[in-house]
Amino acid sequence: MEDVAYRVIAVNETPDHATLARFRARHQDAIAGLFSQVLGLCVNAGLVDAGLVAIDGTKIEADASYFANRTRDELAAQVLAEAAATDAAEDDLLGDRAGSELPDDWAGGQGRRERIRAALAELEGQPARDYEARLAERAAKEAATGKGLTGPKPRPDTANRPGPRKANTTDPHSRIIATGGSGVMQGYNAQTAATTQQIVVAAEVTATTNDQPHFVPIAMAVSENLAEAGAGKVGTFVADAGYWTGANGTADVGAEVLIATRKPPWRQAERPDDHKITILAKVNRGELSQRQAGDILGVSYTWVRDMTKRYFGKDGPRQARTAQPEPDEWIPVIERLARGEISKRAATDELQVSAGRVNTMLAHVRGEAVDPEIARHAMDAKLATEAGTDAYRKRQHSIEPVFGNVKGNLGYRRFTRRGMTAVHAEWRLICSVHNLLKLRTATTA
Repeated sequence: MEDVAYRVIAVNETPDHATLARFRARHQDAIAGLFSQVLGLCVNAGLVDAGLVAIDGTKIEADASYFANRTRDELAAQVLAEAAATDAAEDDLLGDRAGSELPDDWAGGQGRRERIRAALAELEGQPARDYEARLAERAAKEAATGKGLTGPKPRPDTANRPGPRKANTTDPHSRIIATGGSGVMQGYNAQTAATTQQIVVAAEVTATTNDQPHFVPIAMAVSENLAEAGAGKVGTFVADAGYWTGANGTADVGAEVLIATRKPPWRQAERPDDHKITILAKVNRGELSQRQAGDILGVSYTWVRDMTKRYFGKDGPRQARTAQPEPDEWIPVIERLARGEISKRAATDELQVSAGRVNTMLAHVRGEAVDPEIARHAMDAKLATEAGTDAYRKRQHSIEPVFGNVKGNLGYRRFTRRGMTAVHAEWRLICSVHNLLKLRTATTA
């Protein structure tokens, strides 16, 4: 009503909040499609240089409260029953609709049961974390395969056992996401890719804290968006250590890949000596029993007994390996294991590594996967070159100013819609606004 530009865009109309909200919901696919059109304008204006593209993620709050999370039992028994009782009471009180109510999607408590059912569906799709669910999942797998599973069984008294799974009744697709030193938030992880000119070339939304699974998808999205906009191919993708895995470092994404393999020192948490070795040393000195140590570590007392013997034998303390063996040391040993000349236990003892690490080495020797340590050494070598150092140095000032503009200048720190499809369209809209501002600045300079 006060801004002339808005009055012009709205043809001198003053739509209220409900009208705007319905418009955004009705046309969310078209709104998301604006991103590609704006990117095309930036390409035509010569603002998109795909020689280097930086990938990173930022946490955005959901339009939901952290305190609206419920466990499966709470959803199924308590909240769903309350919702049904409320609906029944409203039906008795109001009867048929009067005709002046808001649409179902915008009517406050309406659809609560559907959201709760969606939250239950989200819980079913998540991996089991609580003791009862993990036990049931294990029993189902054993019944399907007809044989027992190896490894320690879930225990109800494990000290570091995670809590029961929860889902949000307001926005079931959102998650409790860690935000570094700031605690946690109910929100999403917005994955973004930008050029050195700070033009956003891909904008996706996920609901996981971990960035690692999203490197290849966002890289492929960049290539698709640039091809659709008529731009050239990407020369190099750069990303921070949050995206590092051996698979990501060796992924075929049609461009050079540079990913930091370790966090910078100022971001590494101060950690004491290895926790397990410290506990095992206390067992060896008689300060803890094997069962007490097992309770602390969440393992069986037999595991404590065997590992204590391994690290602290009858002849006194044995020096444990403090670094991973180099490839020229472990490859001959694993080749002998692959030929059946030695057992897996003998390989773990000789190399002083875990059985899981031996499995990874064996997969590399067999050609089934690239060993992560070999991939790490190769990536460190690329980053150590002059060209690699110069390219990676551009990462921070390519992507971080985008987040600074969106959150700091535009004040956009919280989604206003709910659900993965809706927030994805909203994030692409806000990134389109960022690109339009860059386009305006470039054309008026």
